[in-house]
Amino acid sequence: MDLIIDFDGITDSSKQDWLLRTLKLMGIGYHTAEKPQTLDEYNNDLESGNAEIEKGNFMTNDQLKKEMKSW
Repeated sequence: MDLIIDFDGITDSSKQDWLLRTLKLMGIGYHTAEKPQTLDEYNNDLESGNAEIEKGNFMTNDQLKKEMKSW
């Protein structure tokens, strides 16, 4: 019997980590099947990123370095 889980549908990375650790702990084997990104998906990602930059939603390298010091 195969268990099919839409791993990409789990957007919370902590839940993804929990799921993988639980499967491993229980000795349940699994494999992943990555799907390549389509050209339309790629272009949509680029357009979305450009829109964020145009809105001013970005951080400069110097700003990032300053923020990293507070981590």
